[in-house]
Amino acid sequence: MAVKLQERQVPRDRVIVLVSAEESSGALFRFEYIARAVTPSPRDHIHTQQEERVEVVEGTLRCRVAGVEYALRRGETMTIAPGIPHAVWNDDPRGSRSIGEYRPAMNAQAMFRGYIDAGAGRSPKAGS
Repeated sequence: MAVKLQERQVPRDRVIVLVSAEESSGALFRFEYIARAVTPSPRDHIHTQQEERVEVVEGTLRCRVAGVEYALRRGETMTIAPGIPHAVWNDDPRGSRSIGEYRPAMNAQAMFRGYIDAGAGRSPKAGS
């Protein structure tokens, strides 16, 4: 399986697609997110038909689920059921690495790419 790499210029976070929606026949979008800068708390959002899961590999992530804030550390996970308001962000000045998943994939990969690609060139896909 070819690994696809995408970067945005500021704050230079990286997203590595581990399992694409296409590869999983729409069942899953799985990626590694490497955050290099502290980000402000984003607005809560809802996935009406998708479960979101985040696992911290390095550093600390903040996660707000149904109005309750959590600090997730290395090895900790949070699974967010469909329809629950939530937000996830990096507040670790050393940066963080996490594995994210959306089930089913639906349009998560396309929305994520659009966000990551804003203002930055994309790495070409393997084989193209």
